[in-house]
Amino acid sequence: MPAPTFANGHLLVNRYRIQELLGIGDTAEVYLADDQSLQRSVVVKVLLPRLAGHEDVRRAFRERIIKAATLSHSHLARVFDGGQESGSIFMICEYLSGGSLEDVLSSGRTLSVDDGARLGRDVGSALAYIHENGMVHGALSPSKLLLDEEGRVRVSDIALAGIGKEYRERLTLDDVRFLSPEQAIGDPANARSDVYALALILYEAVTGITPFDGVTPEAVLRARINATLPMRPELGTLDMLLAQAAVADPRLRLDAEQFASRLGAVVSDFAPLVIAPVARDVPLLSQYRPSEPRNSIGFRPPSPDQITGATAVVSSLGRTGAPRHARPADEWVATSSPVARNRNLRDEFDDLDYGRLPQSRRLVFLVAALVLLVVAIGGGIAWKVGLFTQSNSVPNFVGVNLGEYQNVQFTSSAPINSLRSTVKADGFLVTIKHAYSASVKTGTIISQSPVFNTEAKSGQVVTVTVSDGVQTVRLPAHLIGETCNAATTQLTRLHLVVRCPASQMIASSTTPVGRIARVVNSAGKSITSALVHSTVVLERSTGTVASTTTTTVATTPTTTTTVAAQTLVAVPNVVGKNEAQVHAAMTAADLYYHTTGPGASATNPTWTKVVSESPVAGTKVKKLSSVTLTVTK
Repeated sequence: MPAPTFANGHLLVNRYRIQELLGIGDTAEVYLADDQSLQRSVVVKVLLPRLAGHEDVRRAFRERIIKAATLSHSHLARVFDGGQESGSIFMICEYLSGGSLEDVLSSGRTLSVDDGARLGRDVGSALAYIHENGMVHGALSPSKLLLDEEGRVRVSDIALAGIGKEYRERLTLDDVRFLSPEQAIGDPANARSDVYALALILYEAVTGITPFDGVTPEAVLRARINATLPMRPELGTLDMLLAQAAVADPRLRLDAEQFASRLGAVVSDFAPLVIAPVARDVPLLSQYRPSEPRNSIGFRPPSPDQITGATAVVSSLGRTGAPRHARPADEWVATSSPVARNRNLRDEFDDLDYGRLPQSRRLVFLVAALVLLVVAIGGGIAWKVGLFTQSNSVPNFVGVNLGEYQNVQFTSSAPINSLRSTVKADGFLVTIKHAYSASVKTGTIISQSPVFNTEAKSGQVVTVTVSDGVQTVRLPAHLIGETCNAATTQLTRLHLVVRCPASQMIASSTTPVGRIARVVNSAGKSITSALVHSTVVLERSTGTVASTTTTTVATTPTTTTTVAAQTLVAVPNVVGKNEAQVHAAMTAADLYYHTTGPGASATNPTWTKVVSESPVAGTKVKKLSSVTLTVTK
């Protein structure tokens, strides 16, 4: 581990006395310090020296500190101040002494469904607040959810999230544990990426397991692309809400305000969640109790009764000590009343030694016990096979839209007006999974298991598959300028049908001969995204520009040049930007790009920065044109 920037006892900017180094992360060094002016403990987060050497990172960090310092929310860790000393840039944050949610989960604890809903409601409200103020966390995880001294949750590190990620050499399993599918394919984080991360955190907090697993970061990311959240019975009423918040397509995902509102409806009160602190480890020696004092050396000799197996008999008459069951004193007073006599008889019966009963009496007790055991086992078997369970026909859910089911009539053995009343009346449990469908409207049930009219016992789980609509994929931004084979390989991985006919070639002054100059659909329209399994046509360049000049008939002495109207856009300035930033800028401008230079591989690009671009920034070009970027590692 590299040496920390500041030593214990250092007085930072003549105000903050460094107490100790709490840890070093991927972005910052974290210190506990005393605020000498306000007499309080604070946290100092110093940007790592390797990141502080990049001016773009320093500028972004300053801007985030200023923005975060203006925010105030009951579930948001406060940012108090920021500054610079000896070339090190830092921010001052609120000190929260209750640890983090990661500490709670690492201890093996899980949350109940109600507490999980409260946690999501509290964190969701903080996310909605920062989204309203134009900020995105982008790296939400249990370690970023801190607890104050009362155990209430606070979202931290909104000023650090995403800083310097373009200079990270590699991602770890912890880094990708809560990334959204759009982040997994290289798109920048957005507000709904935070919602996806929160859904995964709640899933893990309630069930104790991670929904998407893998041995490498790449395997974990692949597992969640276009995947739905696995169902778990522990989630209960949270199952559908988490599924809606973890939809792979961010356009169909709940936003933070919607998610927090729906989670709030699950619990009956408005009190914030309070999580008890993680118990400290018990010292090893304190877990043992001292044994009784020894009366001999080496071993304790057995008693005669232990050797013979005999049990000492205590007479129930003439008690010499305290009664076995404590009784009021008046029960021990001799009386001639029938009640008292019966009570004394019961007392004596309680203290009978059953081992001294006659053989016949013991046999009666044994037979009675066996009868009770047989009855209990038979009842359990009967319940297991459903003899005591009501049988009903499974209703038909196929074709029902979940957003409209309140007023839908279901086909069943009895008239039922809604999905909920069906479940309540017939005793069925409904679980939901999702799938893409090109023919079924979003939110409509595609299929169910068991099928309609199946005879099933009360309590049967009916699984319905709900349509998430048509799945679309965004085409790679660097297709223009690629060869047919390279482009076909990339598009086939996206489950598209690819054609690259020799008969469809177009003139292009910017794309080399034989390289891809335009991507169109089967109708001939230029596209940047397509439906899964649809046909994509790659048009190659002829390398020449067709003339647009026409001449009138000989009787007219003038020549008229007709130029087709074109939509022109300005080339954005992407010099110095990384791949994710370039992709976002070029997509917004409706332009393609291809790369040259170190690391500019079509299948596995490793470049980190754009050195130059052609045409230069600001040049007006046609929409869907290609820009050549020179990049470096």
